Amino acid sequence: MSDESTQFQPTYTLDAVEAQRPLSWMTLRKLLVLLVFMAAVPLMVIELLSSQREQDVELRRARESIDALTDAIAVSNTRLVEGVDQFLLALAASPVIAGNDLQACARYLQRILALQPTYLNFGVIAPDGRLLCEATGHPASFNLGDRGYFQRALEGGGLVVGDYQVGRVTGRPSIAFARPVMTENGVTKGVVYAALDLQALSDNLRAGRAMPGAAVLLVDAGGIVLASSGGDVAHLGRPLADSALRQAVARRQVGVVVEEKGSGAAVLRAVRPVKAGVGRALYLAVAVPAETVIAPSLRRLHLRLAGILAIALGVAAAVWVGGYRLVVRPVERLITGLRHVEAGDYVQALNRTSSPLRELDELQRSLGSLAMALDAQRFERDQALAALSEREARYRELFKANPQVMFVYEIRSLRFLAVNEAALAFYGYSREEMLDMALQDVEPPGIQAPPQPSPGGAATERNLAVSGPRRHQNKNGDIRLVERIASPTVFEGWPAELMMVTDVTDRLASEARVREGAERLEQRVAERTRELQLSIRELEAFSYSVSHDLRNPLGAVGMFGQMLAAHLGDTADEQARLYLARIEQGVRGMESLIDDLLTLAQVARAQLVMAPVDLTALCREVIEGLRLADPQRMVDVSLEDGLQCTGDAGLLRQMLVNLLGNAWKFTSRTPQARIRIGREPGATGPAAAFFVQDNGAGFDMKFAGRLFLPFERLHGDHDFPGTGIGLATVQRIVARHGGRIWAEAVPEQGATFHVEIGSHLPD
Repeated sequence: MSDESTQFQPTYTLDAVEAQRPLSWMTLRKLLVLLVFMAAVPLMVIELLSSQREQDVELRRARESIDALTDAIAVSNTRLVEGVDQFLLALAASPVIAGNDLQACARYLQRILALQPTYLNFGVIAPDGRLLCEATGHPASFNLGDRGYFQRALEGGGLVVGDYQVGRVTGRPSIAFARPVMTENGVTKGVVYAALDLQALSDNLRAGRAMPGAAVLLVDAGGIVLASSGGDVAHLGRPLADSALRQAVARRQVGVVVEEKGSGAAVLRAVRPVKAGVGRALYLAVAVPAETVIAPSLRRLHLRLAGILAIALGVAAAVWVGGYRLVVRPVERLITGLRHVEAGDYVQALNRTSSPLRELDELQRSLGSLAMALDAQRFERDQALAALSEREARYRELFKANPQVMFVYEIRSLRFLAVNEAALAFYGYSREEMLDMALQDVEPPGIQAPPQPSPGGAATERNLAVSGPRRHQNKNGDIRLVERIASPTVFEGWPAELMMVTDVTDRLASEARVREGAERLEQRVAERTRELQLSIRELEAFSYSVSHDLRNPLGAVGMFGQMLAAHLGDTADEQARLYLARIEQGVRGMESLIDDLLTLAQVARAQLVMAPVDLTALCREVIEGLRLADPQRMVDVSLEDGLQCTGDAGLLRQMLVNLLGNAWKFTSRTPQARIRIGREPGATGPAAAFFVQDNGAGFDMKFAGRLFLPFERLHGDHDFPGTGIGLATVQRIVARHGGRIWAEAVPEQGATFHVEIGSHLPD
C-alpha cells in the first residue's frame, strides 16, 4: 500500500497480555483445600438450621413450663393469703384480743409469734391509731393511724393488705394484713394486723422456683417489688426494673406470656394475680432469659460444629499432601511442556511421563499431539507468509495505481500514512507534502456544513463506514463535496483507516436541481387542489341556492294549475284534464328532484357528529316506514342483528333510506320479493362492512360506472320513477365516513350493494 513494506501484526501479543494480567494467587493445592472446606459448609448450615429448630422447640416448651410454674406459685401464694385471712379471723374473734387486758393481749400475741417464724409482728390498733398491744414487747408506744391498711380496715369489713413498709416496731421490711375487731353489737373496737416477713416470703418464692434461671417476683398493684426469688433485699420496695413486666402489671395484663425481642436478648415472661383482700390484688411475675433456655442447645451446636471443622481440617491436610502427588505434580509437568511449546521446542514437549490419573495422562498425550500439529502449522505458516508477502506487493501496486482517490491515516493523530497517485492528483500535493499533513488539512472543520443525511444515510457494512457529503479543500483552495468510505486496518503496526474518497459535487448539484423541480411541481399541485376544492364548495353552494330559488316559481306553477282546475271544474274537457294532470305530475317530479338536490347539498355541507350507531335498529325503522307507505306489498325482509358502526346517525339513516328504498322500488314487479341486509362474510377490523341485497330488476354490470353519478338512471321513468340523485347521495355519505360502496347485479335477478363504513374520518 506504500513504498515501505506493510507489516501485519496482531493488536495484542501474548507477552503484552501476560504483562497486563497479574498471576492469580490461587493454586491447585489451595483450590483442593478450599473445595474441602466448601463441602463442609453445607453440613455446618444443616447443623445451624437443625439447632435453630431445636431452640424453637426448647422455647416453646419453656413457655409452657413458665405458664404452669406461674399458675402453681400464684395458687400457693393465694393459699398463703387465705391462711393469713383465717389466722386474722381467729385473732379478731379471740376474747383476749377483744378484751381490755392489754398485758394479756401482748403475752398472747408473743406466744403466737413464737410459733409463726414467717411473721415479724402481730398487733392490735385502737380506732384512734394507737398501738394497744403487739408481739415484740417493744417498750415504746407508736401511733399507726397513718398506715394505709389501718385506714382501709376501718372503712371495710374484710381482709385488707397493706403496702410495702419498714416496720416501726421491728425495723424490717414487711407487708401487713389487717382485719377490723368488732364487738357483739357490730361496733369497730380496733384493728388486728399481722406483719409478714418479706425476706421469708422471698425464701418461699426461691424454694418454689422449679426452672433454672427463672426470676419469681411478688409485686403489688403499683408495681412495687414485695418479694424476690433472687434473695436480694435491695430490690424490695422498689418499682419493677423490667419495663415489660411493669407495663403488664399496670395494664392488669394477666394470664398472658409476654415476649420482648428488642436490642437485648429475648426474655420469656408471665404474670398472674394473687387474691389479697378487699379491693386489692398482688401479682406474681416470672421472667426467664431465653439464653438460659437455649444454652444446652447452643452447647450441643458448638460441639457438632467443632467436630465438623476438625474432620474438615484432617481431610484438608490429606488433600494437601496427596493432591500434590496425584494432581499438582502432573499438572506442573503439563505446564512445563506448554512452556516448551510456547518457546517452539516441540521435541522437548513430546518428552512425557505417565500420570496416575487417566484424565491427566490423556492431557499429556493431547499435548504431544498439539506439539506435532503446531510443528506442521509452523511449516504451513512459513509458506503462507511467503505467499502473503507476494500478495502484499500486488496490493501495494493496486493501491498505488487505483484511479479511486485512496489514502491511509492513523486513527489517533489523523496523520496520513500512505496516499495513492489519484489522491495526489485530486488534492494537488506531492507525496512528501501529503505525508507531512493530516486529515484535517484537506477536511478543515471550519468549512464543513451542518450534518446532512446522505441519500443512503450513514451505513456500516462489512467494516465499511459510509459517511455523507463532506467538504474537502485542495492545494489551490477549491472546495469539493465528497463522500467517504472508511475501513479499519493496521498499517505498519499503527491502528489506521483506509479511506476512499469520491467527488460528488456535480451529482449533488444535479440532485438539488431535481429536488427543486419536484418542490415546484408539488406546490403547483397543491394550488390546483385548493382551487378544485374551492370550486366544489362553490358548486355545492350554487346547487343549494338554485334548489331553494326554484321552489318559488315551481310553487306558483303548481298553485295556478290547481286554481285553473278549480276554475274549470266540471266544464273542463278530457284534453284540459290531461294537461292539468301532466302539469301536476311535472310539479311533483320537479319538487322531488329539488328535494334530492337539497339532500345531496346538505350531505356535502353538514357537520358530522360521530357516535356509535345501531345500523340494525335504523334498518328496522326504515323498513317499517316503507311498509306503512305501501301496506299492500308483501316483501320478505331478512335483517341480521348486531350491525354496528361509528358515524353520523342522521346521514347514515338517509343512506339506508335511499338504499332500502331502491331495493323496495326495484322489487315492485317481482312476485316473491326478497330483501336481505347482513354483515359481509369475513369482515374484520374496526370498519363496518354490510350489504343490501334484493331479487328485483337488477342492471347490466357494463353500466356500473354510471351507477353513482348524479342524474344517471339505468331504468326508464315509466318503469321505475326516480330522480337519479339517490345513489349519488349514498356514495357521498359513505365517502364522508371514509368508506366505499360498490354494486354487483344481474339483469332480472337482483342487485347487491356492498358498503364499508370507515373507522375514522378521511383527511
